[in-house]
Amino acid sequence: MMRNLSSRLLTGACVALALTTFACKDRTEDAATTTSGGAVADAPAIEIAEVDLGKGIQTDKTIRDETDDFAQRDSVYASVRTTGSSNSATITARWTFEDGQLVDERTETISPTGEANTVFFIAQPSGLPKGKYTLTVLLNGAEAQKKEFEVK
Repeated sequence: MMRNLSSRLLTGACVALALTTFACKDRTEDAATTTSGGAVADAPAIEIAEVDLGKGIQTDKTIRDETDDFAQRDSVYASVRTTGSSNSATITARWTFEDGQLVDERTETISPTGEANTVFFIAQPSGLPKGKYTLTVLLNGAEAQKKEFEVK
């Protein structure tokens, strides 16, 4: 009986040691994806912070003459500001007309290491048709922000 009890205690101790080792290993591997409070950190390391529209662009890729009202012959510029870091992220600018008709869609691949601006624009030599437009900005294929504007 004593031998049986010793055997059970030894087996129990081995199981406890194995579970502790496994639990510690899991915590070490997961440390990069959890916050100090133990909650899972947000997966995206990059996000769309702001989208601005205007009639011109500056050298730092920010908007000059910010507006949401354009003339038919204006070029419509969008500056998409991202924050965070990524080895490879895609930003898509999808420009649509009133009824959802696709006007233009462009995708840029970026590798930012902090705040960055990416520029998109639409223009037509004969002028953009009058009406309401929507710019939808997607980050890695997921809708991030929308901006509405009008060509008068």
